[in-house]
Amino acid sequence: MNAIANYFSDLCESIGRGWNRFWFTPVDPLPLSVLRILAGCVAMYYLASYGFDLQRWFGPGGLLPAEAVRRLLGVSEFSPVEEQEAVFHFSYLYFTDSPGALWVMHGLGMLVAVLFTVGLFTRITSVLSLVAVLAYVHRGPMIAGPLEPVLTMVLFYLCFGPSGQYLSIDQLLRRWRANRNVAQQPDAESLPSKSVAAGIVLRLMQVHLAGLYLTMALTKLAGPPWWDGEAVWWLIAHTESRLVDLTFLHRSPFVLDAWTHAIVLFELLFPLLIWNRLARPLLLIVAVIMWGSLALITGLVAFCAMMLVANLAFVSPETVRSAWNSCCRSSDEVKAATKPTSANKVAAG
Repeated sequence: MNAIANYFSDLCESIGRGWNRFWFTPVDPLPLSVLRILAGCVAMYYLASYGFDLQRWFGPGGLLPAEAVRRLLGVSEFSPVEEQEAVFHFSYLYFTDSPGALWVMHGLGMLVAVLFTVGLFTRITSVLSLVAVLAYVHRGPMIAGPLEPVLTMVLFYLCFGPSGQYLSIDQLLRRWRANRNVAQQPDAESLPSKSVAAGIVLRLMQVHLAGLYLTMALTKLAGPPWWDGEAVWWLIAHTESRLVDLTFLHRSPFVLDAWTHAIVLFELLFPLLIWNRLARPLLLIVAVIMWGSLALITGLVAFCAMMLVANLAFVSPETVRSAWNSCCRSSDEVKAATKPTSANKVAAG
């Protein structure tokens, strides 16, 4: 009995140590800062895309009247009580359809996304950027595409981590305040400070993204074209959105079949093998190839780019820090090489 008790005791301790190591290991916040910049750029693009048709969608007499959208969502005050659902679809765009007010709200949303991307008041602008993006998603859910779930997922998790620790105006302001305060060391931020919150946020992104890959794979398995190997051909034949014409591949059905099944196989294997350190770099490289090719044949460039941005959550903080230090050293070497020396100045004189 003692042997059995010791076994289960060691098993519980091992699971506990693994659990704590997985979730609560402090990591360098630099990857979150990189994710903030890239996700912020996608958010700015997303919001800017509505600027061309803002009045057409949400203005007076627009294609998506507020009351019609509420009724479709089951939250209209005119809907029968038994048909109303307990859902939450807040959007400040519901408050008015005045052209002037819509443009003001749209401009403020764009401003918030810009401030979040450059890292000014990041703790506040991260939340406001998520609210701005969700305002358009909730105002017009019937015109939303695959981009919105991935973008809002990344923005949501960035609200809880120190994404403004590096590569931000907040960092410059902290250094400026430190230089003014003689009690602090001016170069206190030269060494990376690890954060438990950054580790938790990255792990949450990783688990969520793995589940998203599995969901996409299972959804594809419910469609006959993915079983028959015809899905990629149907994407290529869709002339309205594709960026390149690959219709010549109809003479190579084996290539189309292999391409189709490779996409499903990759999405099935990703959530299983991405946790293996040896398989992770290979999966990330294949992800770049897969999403890059899908962007060409589907035209969903923003969605494919956002998937690649989300995949950066699986790049180790040490790799990101090493790459950033290499870039900084290269930049310093270029500056040193181009800086005129005193001998050159004398010769020039």
